[in-house]
Amino acid sequence: MRRPPFTIVLAALVAIAGTALAQDERAEAYMILDGRIDSSVIVGLVPEGIRLDIELSGEFEEGVFAGATGTWTNYLLIRRDGVRVMDVRGYAEAPDGTRVVWTMKGFFGEPSPPPLEARIEAMLDPEFEYPDVDLRLHGAAWFQTMAPEYAFVNHTVFSFDGIVNPFQGTTRVTFRSLADPTP
Repeated sequence: MRRPPFTIVLAALVAIAGTALAQDERAEAYMILDGRIDSSVIVGLVPEGIRLDIELSGEFEEGVFAGATGTWTNYLLIRRDGVRVMDVRGYAEAPDGTRVVWTMKGFFGEPSPPPLEARIEAMLDPEFEYPDVDLRLHGAAWFQTMAPEYAFVNHTVFSFDGIVNPFQGTTRVTFRSLADPTP
């Protein structure tokens, strides 16, 4: 018995998955994540700038994973040029037991001027308080889940934008699919 060439099988699988995604109204997915800052650690001066690890928790308020609660960590780097670079890893679980993990890469706030050493010293002062200001954030996010009904997120890139207010310890992020909903 002759087997079909691998490329034909692969093409058929892609066509089937593409058709299912095009018929899936969730291909235009969005999500809103509300969170709070639980803790932060100033790692200190590293070759690229200042490193902080910020632990957050919250809930997906709207969209695909509405009701899912989770935790995430922002491995924040404030570069020597003052640009804040986000590197986030998160985990959430929905009321129905669906589990999802995600990664976010992006930027927030306006670049803050050097010198970084003076900023570290100020942040280590026990009297230091963050200013009460909303900082804009934006970037790209990737989600992964084993739940079949949400499988489309495994191959969809999402943009995100939102705000974080370090003084109030709050954040609100909106994710939008970058997938073209038309075939």
